Amino acid sequence: MPRIATPVVFGITLMIGAATVTACDSAAKATLPQVARTTSAAPTAPPASTEAGNPAPTDAGNPAPAEAGNPAPAEAGKAPSSAPQVDKSTDQTSAAPRTSTKMVTSNVSQLARLGIDLDVSVFIDVADDGLERYLAIGKGGVVNFTGTKTTRVDNTMMAFKPAKLAKKSTNRVVIAPPFYNEDLGTGSCVADTAPGKLRLKPCSAKAANQVWHILPAGGSGQFELRGVHTEIRVDNGKIITNGQGYVGLQTIKIN
Repeated sequence: MPRIATPVVFGITLMIGAATVTACDSAAKATLPQVARTTSAAPTAPPASTEAGNPAPTDAGNPAPAEAGNPAPAEAGKAPSSAPQVDKSTDQTSAAPRTSTKMVTSNVSQLARLGIDLDVSVFIDVADDGLERYLAIGKGGVVNFTGTKTTRVDNTMMAFKPAKLAKKSTNRVVIAPPFYNEDLGTGSCVADTAPGKLRLKPCSAKAANQVWHILPAGGSGQFELRGVHTEIRVDNGKIITNGQGYVGLQTIKIN
């Protein structure tokens, strides 16, 4: 009996030892992943936000230095401090500076030498038609050679005045009826509004159709009158544009 019991006890001891080793090995394997997760993985910082208006945070009071030649960008919605602060309401760089043009009075000395009355009240008469037909202001400001001795002088009284232009000129005038230029203000002048059409308009230095060119016709004081649209020709008291009619005019001074 003692010889049989000894092997049995030894076999049981080996089985218990093997089970113990197996259990310890399984326990060690079960704990290894936990150790790896807690010791091998380095903590990662949250990615810096790139959305506009949410810059990456910096240490309080210690902003990240900018690289040489690459200044740090300004915060969204704020202009860099070096940008000029321009008030558009008073921006003078986009507006051209104002310049004034000096107006030059036309040289009318030749007209005065030829006996054409200037700066005084006159009748403007058709010289050779044998009739008394004066330039006159009619209904609605229409101007034509409808004036006669019986027409109110207020509407037939005219005056040649030297024109003021942006450049030098000769024998340019405006026709300013004295009665319509007595009050303070711009006054009224005879304008050449269309071929054969004359009207009384507010005087304006910029109105080219209010400037008339007097062309002397010999040494008798007669002259021709031309506007921007019309060369004055008169037939039976009306301005015409068919190339016919009388062109010679004269001034009759009103005493």
